[in-house]
Amino acid sequence: MNSHMKCSMERLECHFNWDLGCNKHKFKELQRNMQDIEPQGIAWLVHYYNLLGFIQKSLGSDREALESLQKAESVIQEQGTEETAVRLQVNKANLAWVYFHLGELEKSRGYLEELEELQRIHPAPPGCPLHPEVSGEKGWTLVKFNKSKKHKAIDYFKMALEAEPEREEWHKGLALAMNMAFIDTEQTPELKAEILEKVKTAAEIDPNDLFLQSLYVLKKSEVKGENVDEEIQSLLEKSIETKNPSGLSSIFYYYRNNSTEKGFYEGERVRKHFPTSTKVLKIVANLHKWKVYNMKADTEQRENLARKSIELFEELLTHYPDHLKVKLALASLHQYAHNTEKANEIYQQLLSEIDDAMPHHRRQQLYYYYASFLYHSRSRHSRDSVFFYMKAAAVPEMTGRRQKSIKILEKIISRGRDPRCAEIQHFLEGLVSSD
Repeated sequence: MNSHMKCSMERLECHFNWDLGCNKHKFKELQRNMQDIEPQGIAWLVHYYNLLGFIQKSLGSDREALESLQKAESVIQEQGTEETAVRLQVNKANLAWVYFHLGELEKSRGYLEELEELQRIHPAPPGCPLHPEVSGEKGWTLVKFNKSKKHKAIDYFKMALEAEPEREEWHKGLALAMNMAFIDTEQTPELKAEILEKVKTAAEIDPNDLFLQSLYVLKKSEVKGENVDEEIQSLLEKSIETKNPSGLSSIFYYYRNNSTEKGFYEGERVRKHFPTSTKVLKIVANLHKWKVYNMKADTEQRENLARKSIELFEELLTHYPDHLKVKLALASLHQYAHNTEKANEIYQQLLSEIDDAMPHHRRQQLYYYYASFLYHSRSRHSRDSVFFYMKAAAVPEMTGRRQKSIKILEKIISRGRDPRCAEIQHFLEGLVSSD
Protein backbone atom coordinates (compact mmCIF):
# COMPACT_ATOMS: atom_id res chain seq x y z
CA MET A 1 0.00 0.00 0.00
CA ASN A 2 2.80 2.39 0.95
CA SER A 3 4.70 1.76 -2.28
CA HIS A 4 1.55 2.28 -4.36
CA MET A 5 0.80 5.49 -2.46
CA LYS A 6 4.38 6.69 -2.94
CA CYS A 7 4.23 6.03 -6.68
CA SER A 8 1.09 8.17 -6.88
CA MET A 9 2.71 10.95 -4.88
CA GLU A 10 5.79 10.99 -7.08
CA ARG A 11 3.57 12.18 -9.94
CA LEU A 12 2.33 15.21 -8.01
CA GLU A 13 3.36 18.73 -8.98
CA CYS A 14 5.02 20.09 -5.84
CA HIS A 15 8.38 21.09 -4.39
CA PHE A 16 9.25 17.52 -3.40
CA ASN A 17 9.04 16.41 -7.05
CA TRP A 18 10.58 19.42 -8.81
CA ASP A 19 14.17 18.16 -8.73
CA LEU A 20 15.41 20.97 -6.49
CA GLY A 21 18.35 18.88 -5.29
CA CYS A 22 19.33 18.13 -1.73
CA ASN A 23 22.20 20.54 -1.20
CA LYS A 24 22.09 21.67 2.41
CA HIS A 25 24.43 24.63 1.71
CA LYS A 26 21.97 26.02 -0.83
CA PHE A 27 18.93 25.33 1.34
CA LYS A 28 20.48 27.03 4.39
CA GLU A 29 21.35 30.08 2.31
CA LEU A 30 17.85 30.21 0.84
CA GLN A 31 16.27 29.86 4.27
CA ARG A 32 18.33 32.75 5.65
CA ASN A 33 17.54 34.90 2.62
CA MET A 34 13.82 34.21 2.97
CA GLN A 35 13.80 34.93 6.69
CA ASP A 36 15.55 38.25 5.99
CA ILE A 37 12.81 39.47 3.63
CA GLU A 38 10.97 42.46 5.05
CA PRO A 39 7.20 41.83 5.51
CA GLN A 40 6.29 44.25 2.70
CA GLY A 41 8.64 42.32 0.39
CA ILE A 42 6.54 39.13 0.61
CA ALA A 43 4.03 39.65 -2.18
CA TRP A 44 2.61 36.11 -2.33
CA LEU A 45 2.57 34.46 1.06
CA VAL A 46 1.37 31.07 -0.20
CA HIS A 47 4.42 30.68 -2.44
CA TYR A 48 6.69 31.92 0.33
CA TYR A 49 5.43 29.51 2.98
CA ASN A 50 5.32 26.54 0.59
CA LEU A 51 8.97 26.96 -0.38
CA LEU A 52 10.03 27.70 3.21
CA GLY A 53 8.23 24.57 4.41
CA PHE A 54 9.97 22.43 1.79
CA ILE A 55 13.38 23.85 2.75
CA GLN A 56 12.73 23.31 6.47
CA LYS A 57 11.71 19.70 5.83
CA SER A 58 14.81 19.17 3.66
CA LEU A 59 16.96 20.46 6.53
CA GLY A 60 15.28 18.08 8.99
CA SER A 61 13.01 20.58 10.75
CA ASP A 62 9.72 18.68 10.48
CA ARG A 63 7.73 20.74 13.01
CA GLU A 64 8.75 24.06 11.45
CA ALA A 65 7.96 22.69 7.99
CA LEU A 66 4.43 21.78 9.02
CA GLU A 67 3.94 25.18 10.65
CA SER A 68 4.99 26.98 7.45
CA LEU A 69 2.80 24.83 5.19
CA GLN A 70 -0.16 25.29 7.53
CA LYS A 71 0.40 29.06 7.45
CA ALA A 72 -0.01 28.89 3.67
CA GLU A 73 -3.29 27.05 4.23
CA SER A 74 -4.42 29.69 6.72
CA VAL A 75 -3.69 32.55 4.30
CA ILE A 76 -6.13 31.08 1.77
CA GLN A 77 -8.71 30.10 4.37
CA GLU A 78 -8.76 33.68 5.66
CA GLN A 79 -9.64 34.84 2.15
CA GLY A 80 -12.50 32.38 2.36
CA THR A 81 -13.59 31.90 -1.26
CA GLU A 82 -13.70 28.81 -3.43
CA GLU A 83 -11.79 30.66 -6.15
CA THR A 84 -8.78 31.26 -3.89
CA ALA A 85 -8.74 27.63 -2.70
CA VAL A 86 -7.33 26.61 -6.08
CA ARG A 87 -4.06 28.22 -5.01
CA LEU A 88 -3.53 25.40 -2.51
CA GLN A 89 -2.82 22.62 -5.04
CA VAL A 90 0.93 22.68 -4.47
CA ASN A 91 0.42 23.18 -0.73
CA LYS A 92 -1.81 20.09 -0.38
CA ALA A 93 0.75 18.00 -2.27
CA ASN A 94 3.58 19.28 -0.05
CA LEU A 95 1.61 18.46 3.11
CA ALA A 96 0.87 14.98 1.79
CA TRP A 97 4.61 14.40 1.36
CA VAL A 98 5.57 15.74 4.80
CA TYR A 99 3.03 13.54 6.57
CA PHE A 100 4.11 10.57 4.42
CA HIS A 101 7.72 11.04 5.52
CA LEU A 102 6.54 11.30 9.13
CA GLY A 103 4.74 7.98 8.76
CA GLU A 104 1.29 9.53 9.32
CA LEU A 105 -0.25 7.87 6.29
CA GLU A 106 -3.90 8.66 7.06
CA LYS A 107 -3.19 12.37 7.22
CA SER A 108 -1.14 12.10 4.04
CA ARG A 109 -3.97 10.27 2.29
CA GLY A 110 -6.42 12.91 3.51
CA TYR A 111 -4.44 15.68 1.81
CA LEU A 112 -4.22 13.61 -1.38
CA GLU A 113 -8.01 13.32 -1.41
CA GLU A 114 -8.39 17.08 -0.85
CA LEU A 115 -6.00 17.69 -3.74
CA GLU A 116 -7.96 15.38 -6.04
CA GLU A 117 -11.14 17.26 -5.17
CA LEU A 118 -9.47 20.62 -5.89
CA GLN A 119 -8.25 19.33 -9.26
CA ARG A 120 -11.76 18.07 -10.08
CA ILE A 121 -13.34 21.44 -9.24
CA HIS A 122 -10.56 23.49 -10.86
CA PRO A 123 -9.09 21.57 -13.82
CA ALA A 124 -6.32 23.07 -15.94
CA PRO A 125 -7.69 25.26 -18.76
CA PRO A 126 -8.05 23.57 -22.17
CA GLY A 127 -4.67 23.24 -23.89
CA CYS A 128 -2.68 23.90 -20.70
CA PRO A 129 -0.65 20.97 -19.33
CA LEU A 130 -0.77 22.48 -15.82
CA HIS A 131 -3.15 24.74 -13.95
CA PRO A 132 -1.63 28.28 -14.02
CA GLU A 133 -1.50 28.30 -10.21
CA VAL A 134 0.81 25.30 -10.42
CA SER A 135 2.97 26.40 -13.37
CA GLY A 136 3.26 29.90 -11.89
CA GLU A 137 4.29 28.66 -8.47
CA LYS A 138 6.74 26.25 -10.09
CA GLY A 139 8.27 29.21 -11.91
CA TRP A 140 8.57 31.21 -8.67
CA THR A 141 10.34 28.25 -7.06
CA LEU A 142 12.77 27.47 -9.89
CA VAL A 143 13.83 31.12 -10.23
CA LYS A 144 15.44 30.85 -6.76
CA PHE A 145 17.92 28.23 -7.99
CA ASN A 146 20.70 28.02 -10.61
CA LYS A 147 20.65 29.39 -14.14
CA SER A 148 19.44 26.19 -15.79
CA LYS A 149 16.42 26.21 -13.46
CA LYS A 150 15.91 29.94 -14.12
CA HIS A 151 15.62 29.08 -17.81
CA LYS A 152 12.96 26.51 -16.96
CA ALA A 153 11.22 29.13 -14.80
CA ILE A 154 10.85 31.31 -17.91
CA ASP A 155 8.96 28.49 -19.64
CA TYR A 156 6.63 27.95 -16.68
CA PHE A 157 5.81 31.66 -16.34
CA LYS A 158 5.03 31.81 -20.05
CA MET A 159 2.82 28.76 -19.61
CA ALA A 160 0.96 30.44 -16.74
CA LEU A 161 0.55 33.65 -18.78
CA GLU A 162 -1.00 31.75 -21.68
CA ALA A 163 -3.85 30.84 -19.33
CA GLU A 164 -3.90 34.12 -17.36
CA PRO A 165 -2.39 36.87 -19.54
CA GLU A 166 -3.25 39.70 -17.09
CA ARG A 167 -1.91 38.07 -13.91
CA GLU A 168 0.63 40.47 -12.37
CA GLU A 169 2.59 37.88 -10.39
CA TRP A 170 3.27 35.83 -13.53
CA HIS A 171 4.44 38.96 -15.38
CA LYS A 172 6.71 39.89 -12.47
CA GLY A 173 8.09 36.35 -12.32
CA LEU A 174 8.81 36.29 -16.06
CA ALA A 175 10.58 39.67 -15.89
CA LEU A 176 12.69 38.52 -12.93
CA ALA A 177 13.56 35.13 -14.48
CA MET A 178 14.59 36.66 -17.81
CA ASN A 179 16.69 39.27 -16.06
CA MET A 180 18.54 36.61 -14.05
CA ALA A 181 18.82 33.65 -16.44
CA PHE A 182 21.47 34.93 -18.87
CA ILE A 183 25.10 35.88 -18.35
CA ASP A 184 26.29 39.10 -20.01
CA THR A 185 27.91 37.47 -23.03
CA GLU A 186 24.68 35.62 -23.86
CA GLN A 187 22.71 38.85 -24.04
CA THR A 188 22.42 39.92 -27.67
CA PRO A 189 20.91 43.36 -28.40
CA GLU A 190 17.66 41.59 -29.32
CA LEU A 191 17.59 39.65 -26.04
CA LYS A 192 18.36 42.78 -24.02
CA ALA A 193 15.47 44.56 -25.73
CA GLU A 194 13.16 41.61 -24.98
CA ILE A 195 14.16 41.57 -21.30
CA LEU A 196 13.58 45.32 -21.08
CA GLU A 197 10.13 44.92 -22.61
CA LYS A 198 9.17 42.18 -20.14
CA VAL A 199 10.34 44.29 -17.19
CA LYS A 200 8.49 47.31 -18.57
CA THR A 201 5.25 45.32 -18.90
CA ALA A 202 5.49 44.05 -15.32
CA ALA A 203 6.32 47.53 -13.99
CA GLU A 204 3.36 49.10 -15.81
CA ILE A 205 0.97 46.50 -14.41
CA ASP A 206 2.05 47.28 -10.83
CA PRO A 207 3.26 50.92 -10.64
CA ASN A 208 3.52 50.73 -6.82
CA ASP A 209 6.02 47.86 -6.81
CA LEU A 210 9.35 49.51 -5.93
CA PHE A 211 11.31 46.40 -6.89
CA LEU A 212 9.89 46.43 -10.43
CA GLN A 213 10.08 50.21 -10.84
CA SER A 214 13.74 50.25 -9.80
CA LEU A 215 14.61 47.30 -12.01
CA TYR A 216 12.88 48.93 -15.00
CA VAL A 217 14.76 52.22 -14.56
CA LEU A 218 18.04 50.29 -14.23
CA LYS A 219 17.34 48.29 -17.42
CA LYS A 220 16.44 51.48 -19.33
CA SER A 221 19.84 52.85 -18.41
CA GLU A 222 21.65 49.65 -19.42
CA VAL A 223 19.81 48.89 -22.66
CA LYS A 224 18.97 52.34 -24.00
CA GLY A 225 21.76 54.33 -22.39
CA GLU A 226 19.26 56.79 -20.92
CA ASN A 227 20.24 59.20 -18.17
CA VAL A 228 18.00 58.13 -15.31
CA ASP A 229 19.70 59.97 -12.41
CA GLU A 230 16.52 61.80 -11.41
CA GLU A 231 14.35 58.68 -11.56
CA ILE A 232 16.86 56.73 -9.48
CA GLN A 233 17.02 59.50 -6.88
CA SER A 234 13.21 59.68 -6.75
CA LEU A 235 12.97 55.92 -6.21
CA LEU A 236 15.61 56.09 -3.49
CA GLU A 237 13.68 58.79 -1.65
CA LYS A 238 10.46 56.80 -2.00
CA SER A 239 12.22 53.70 -0.58
CA ILE A 240 13.33 55.69 2.46
CA GLU A 241 9.97 57.40 2.88
CA THR A 242 7.99 54.13 2.73
CA LYS A 243 10.65 52.14 4.64
CA ASN A 244 10.58 49.62 1.80
CA PRO A 245 14.06 48.37 0.75
CA SER A 246 12.89 46.03 -2.04
CA GLY A 247 14.22 48.22 -4.87
CA LEU A 248 17.53 49.18 -3.29
CA SER A 249 19.62 46.47 -4.97
CA SER A 250 18.80 47.83 -8.45
CA ILE A 251 19.24 51.44 -7.29
CA PHE A 252 22.70 50.82 -5.89
CA TYR A 253 23.71 48.62 -8.82
CA TYR A 254 23.05 51.71 -10.94
CA TYR A 255 25.23 53.82 -8.66
CA ARG A 256 27.99 51.23 -8.75
CA ASN A 257 28.14 51.43 -12.56
CA ASN A 258 27.54 55.16 -12.94
CA SER A 259 28.56 57.07 -9.83
CA THR A 260 30.51 55.17 -7.19
CA GLU A 261 30.99 58.24 -4.98
CA LYS A 262 27.28 59.09 -5.08
CA GLY A 263 26.41 55.49 -4.25
CA PHE A 264 28.89 55.49 -1.39
CA TYR A 265 27.32 58.63 0.10
CA GLU A 266 23.73 57.42 -0.37
CA GLY A 267 24.61 54.00 1.07
CA GLU A 268 25.72 55.57 4.34
CA ARG A 269 22.50 57.62 4.43
CA VAL A 270 20.27 54.62 3.70
CA ARG A 271 21.87 52.55 6.42
CA LYS A 272 20.82 55.15 9.00
CA HIS A 273 17.21 54.68 7.86
CA PHE A 274 17.44 50.84 7.84
CA PRO A 275 19.80 50.13 10.77
CA THR A 276 18.63 46.54 11.34
CA SER A 277 18.24 45.46 7.70
CA THR A 278 20.74 42.78 6.63
CA LYS A 279 19.80 43.54 3.01
CA VAL A 280 20.99 47.13 3.46
CA LEU A 281 24.10 45.99 5.36
CA LYS A 282 24.93 43.73 2.41
CA ILE A 283 24.47 46.63 -0.05
CA VAL A 284 26.67 48.98 2.00
CA ALA A 285 29.37 46.33 2.45
CA ASN A 286 29.45 45.72 -1.30
CA LEU A 287 29.63 49.47 -1.99
CA HIS A 288 32.75 49.65 0.17
CA LYS A 289 34.19 46.58 -1.53
CA TRP A 290 33.71 47.95 -5.03
CA LYS A 291 35.16 51.30 -4.06
CA VAL A 292 38.27 49.44 -2.88
CA TYR A 293 38.41 47.48 -6.15
CA ASN A 294 38.09 50.69 -8.19
CA MET A 295 41.03 52.38 -6.45
CA LYS A 296 43.89 51.30 -8.69
CA ALA A 297 46.74 52.90 -6.74
CA ASP A 298 48.00 50.98 -3.71
CA THR A 299 47.67 53.84 -1.22
CA GLU A 300 47.14 54.18 2.51
CA GLN A 301 43.61 55.42 1.72
CA ARG A 302 42.79 52.20 -0.11
CA GLU A 303 44.25 50.08 2.67
CA ASN A 304 42.19 51.92 5.30
CA LEU A 305 39.03 51.56 3.23
CA ALA A 306 39.75 47.85 2.81
CA ARG A 307 39.94 47.52 6.60
CA LYS A 308 36.62 49.34 6.98
CA SER A 309 35.13 46.99 4.37
CA ILE A 310 36.44 44.00 6.30
CA GLU A 311 34.57 45.21 9.41
CA LEU A 312 31.32 45.38 7.43
CA PHE A 313 31.75 41.92 5.92
CA GLU A 314 32.64 40.44 9.31
CA GLU A 315 29.38 41.91 10.63
CA LEU A 316 27.60 40.41 7.62
CA LEU A 317 29.21 37.04 8.36
CA THR A 318 27.45 36.95 11.74
CA HIS A 319 24.15 36.88 9.82
CA TYR A 320 25.37 34.52 7.06
CA PRO A 321 27.99 32.27 8.72
CA ASP A 322 28.14 29.82 5.80
CA HIS A 323 27.85 32.31 2.94
CA LEU A 324 30.61 31.65 0.39
CA LYS A 325 30.42 35.07 -1.28
CA VAL A 326 30.86 36.85 2.05
CA LYS A 327 33.92 34.74 2.90
CA LEU A 328 35.43 35.26 -0.56
CA ALA A 329 34.92 39.02 -0.23
CA LEU A 330 36.68 38.94 3.14
CA ALA A 331 39.63 37.02 1.70
CA SER A 332 39.91 39.44 -1.22
CA LEU A 333 39.74 42.49 1.04
CA HIS A 334 42.41 41.10 3.37
CA GLN A 335 44.68 40.94 0.33
CA TYR A 336 44.00 44.63 -0.37
CA ALA A 337 44.72 45.38 3.30
CA HIS A 338 48.16 43.68 2.86
CA ASN A 339 47.18 40.79 5.12
CA THR A 340 47.86 38.01 2.61
CA GLU A 341 48.41 35.48 5.37
CA LYS A 342 44.81 35.94 6.60
CA ALA A 343 43.51 35.88 3.03
CA ASN A 344 45.31 32.62 2.34
CA GLU A 345 44.02 31.16 5.61
CA ILE A 346 40.41 31.84 4.51
CA TYR A 347 41.02 30.32 1.07
CA GLN A 348 42.67 27.20 2.51
CA GLN A 349 39.76 26.70 4.89
CA LEU A 350 37.25 27.02 2.05
CA LEU A 351 39.23 24.68 -0.22
CA SER A 352 39.34 22.08 2.56
CA GLU A 353 35.52 22.19 2.75
CA ILE A 354 34.97 21.25 -0.90
CA ASP A 355 32.96 18.05 -1.20
CA ASP A 356 30.67 16.35 -3.71
CA ALA A 357 27.68 18.21 -2.26
CA MET A 358 29.08 21.64 -3.13
CA PRO A 359 27.22 23.01 -6.19
CA HIS A 360 29.30 23.36 -9.35
CA HIS A 361 28.92 27.14 -9.59
CA ARG A 362 30.16 27.62 -6.01
CA ARG A 363 33.17 25.40 -6.57
CA GLN A 364 33.94 27.33 -9.76
CA GLN A 365 33.62 30.62 -7.90
CA LEU A 366 36.06 29.50 -5.21
CA TYR A 367 38.61 28.24 -7.75
CA TYR A 368 38.42 31.51 -9.70
CA TYR A 369 38.85 33.74 -6.65
CA TYR A 370 41.76 31.68 -5.34
CA ALA A 371 43.41 31.67 -8.77
CA SER A 372 43.12 35.48 -8.87
CA PHE A 373 44.60 35.70 -5.37
CA LEU A 374 47.60 33.62 -6.44
CA TYR A 375 47.94 35.46 -9.75
CA HIS A 376 48.25 38.85 -8.02
CA SER A 377 50.27 37.67 -5.02
CA ARG A 378 53.66 38.36 -6.67
CA SER A 379 55.11 35.43 -4.77
CA ARG A 380 56.67 32.15 -5.76
CA HIS A 381 53.16 30.68 -5.67
CA SER A 382 51.77 33.02 -8.34
CA ARG A 383 52.39 30.46 -11.10
CA ASP A 384 50.11 28.04 -9.23
CA SER A 385 47.23 30.27 -10.35
CA VAL A 386 47.25 28.46 -13.74
CA PHE A 387 46.16 25.23 -12.05
CA PHE A 388 43.16 26.90 -10.38
CA TYR A 389 42.15 28.90 -13.47
CA MET A 390 42.06 25.54 -15.27
CA LYS A 391 39.97 24.03 -12.50
CA ALA A 392 37.54 26.98 -12.68
CA ALA A 393 37.28 26.68 -16.47
CA ALA A 394 36.75 22.92 -16.24
CA VAL A 395 33.56 23.31 -14.18
CA PRO A 396 30.69 22.95 -16.72
CA GLU A 397 28.78 26.06 -15.63
CA MET A 398 28.47 28.83 -18.23
CA THR A 399 29.31 31.85 -16.13
CA GLY A 400 31.34 35.03 -16.44
CA ARG A 401 33.98 33.50 -14.14
CA ARG A 402 34.46 30.56 -16.50
CA GLN A 403 34.89 32.87 -19.47
CA LYS A 404 37.32 35.12 -17.59
CA SER A 405 39.36 32.06 -16.60
CA ILE A 406 39.56 30.93 -20.22
CA LYS A 407 40.63 34.41 -21.39
CA ILE A 408 43.38 34.57 -18.78
CA LEU A 409 44.64 31.13 -19.83
CA GLU A 410 44.60 32.24 -23.48
CA LYS A 411 46.61 35.36 -22.55
CA ILE A 412 49.19 33.20 -20.74
CA ILE A 413 49.59 31.12 -23.92
CA SER A 414 49.96 34.23 -26.10
CA ARG A 415 52.77 35.54 -23.88
CA GLY A 416 54.59 32.23 -24.30
CA ARG A 417 56.58 32.52 -21.06
CA ASP A 418 54.89 29.83 -18.96
CA PRO A 419 56.49 26.36 -19.27
CA ARG A 420 52.99 24.81 -19.27
CA CYS A 421 51.78 26.61 -22.42
CA ALA A 422 51.44 23.35 -24.36
CA GLU A 423 49.52 21.76 -21.47
CA ILE A 424 47.20 24.80 -21.25
CA GLN A 425 46.65 24.76 -25.02
CA HIS A 426 45.73 21.07 -24.90
CA PHE A 427 43.37 21.73 -21.97
CA LEU A 428 41.57 24.56 -23.79
CA GLU A 429 41.19 22.47 -26.96
CA GLY A 430 39.58 19.78 -24.81
CA LEU A 431 37.14 22.33 -23.40
CA VAL A 432 36.07 23.40 -26.89
CA SER A 433 35.40 19.81 -27.96
CA SER A 434 33.45 19.01 -24.76
CA ASP A 435 31.36 22.21 -25.05
